Amino acid sequence: MRTLKIIHFLLVILLLFSCNNSAKVQQADSDAREIIDFANRKVILPDSIKRVVCIRPGALRLVLMAGGIDYISGIEENEGAKANYTHTYAYPELINKEIIGPRFGGDNELLFANNPDVIFSSSTTAEAANALQAKLNIPVVVLEGGDFGKNYSKFCKSLGIIGNVLGTTNHVDSLIDYLENEKQEIKRRVANEKPYNAYVGAITYKAERDLTATDPYYPSLSMIGVHNVASEIDSSIVSPITGTFVDYEQIIEWNPDFIFVDRAGIAKADESFRNKRQVNNLLKAYTDNKIFVIWPYNNYHNNFEVSLLNAWYMAKCIYPKAFEDISIQDKGNEMFMMYYGKPIFGKMEELWGEYQQLDYQSPNANKKIWKSVHNPII
Repeated sequence: MRTLKIIHFLLVILLLFSCNNSAKVQQADSDAREIIDFANRKVILPDSIKRVVCIRPGALRLVLMAGGIDYISGIEENEGAKANYTHTYAYPELINKEIIGPRFGGDNELLFANNPDVIFSSSTTAEAANALQAKLNIPVVVLEGGDFGKNYSKFCKSLGIIGNVLGTTNHVDSLIDYLENEKQEIKRRVANEKPYNAYVGAITYKAERDLTATDPYYPSLSMIGVHNVASEIDSSIVSPITGTFVDYEQIIEWNPDFIFVDRAGIAKADESFRNKRQVNNLLKAYTDNKIFVIWPYNNYHNNFEVSLLNAWYMAKCIYPKAFEDISIQDKGNEMFMMYYGKPIFGKMEELWGEYQQLDYQSPNANKKIWKSVHNPII
């Protein structure tokens, strides 16, 4: 058996370097197209693109948002049967796609066997992309996910690159126009409102975290113009990958007007609140019942589509009169239709539970919340 595996591996390696007739990366000719990817690399594309795969965090999500569902020929293993991602709920047919290896890059042998016309890769370097492209003889297009805050331009640029590669530019332009209008509408509604500050905790970084896990650049707060108390953290200790953490005492010192708890870390956040009842009384958000649950921020990169919906909900909690006409369910379905063409708010609510207020002043008030939680771990 071991000998057969070795022979199979050697045959694949031989194919990688000898099958010139099937090579995807070619010298530019009259039919080939050349694009510039996010890493500022010139990538020559085949004249016809029918099959693509996406590797590394956020890449598949971006391609699907850009209208690429019909092109997907394979997925990383974590994007399959038991994946708790919005895009896998929008497109359950993804579980029938070939597996191209584990998350964070797939497997070279399986990537080659899948025979894609293009590989989209995020969270990588130009050097790594060049090495993969040379090894597999398949065009590799680098993307960068960004976010809905200070890195919003990166998000839009990546969608634009995908649109150019797949010919879905009209879809991408419509999505970006919609997102920009949504952001502007939120700004319009809060323009003359009273300033507040807030804290977001229990953000997942590769696992469940408690209330002390935060993000000083949380994009949803930026969108509604509410001061994020964690923005005072020294930038040298901020990391979107390994996480940003503060002491519980620091949260008390900041004493935010509102606290928002990421759904993925709600169980650990609840432990924090219940084990520190005496000091919690120093938090006005605790004593005033201004603690709310929001949907998960991270899950194999940003939940881009959730960031904007979280902003609408957070704005509705902080400025209820200015947003009293907004139904989060209706807004969620509207957004998911723009992202994926599917009104999947109900499915995501079944997975994550409702957007709702936490009540620590009434015994047993939160019981139904804990029963409904399905923790989506990265």
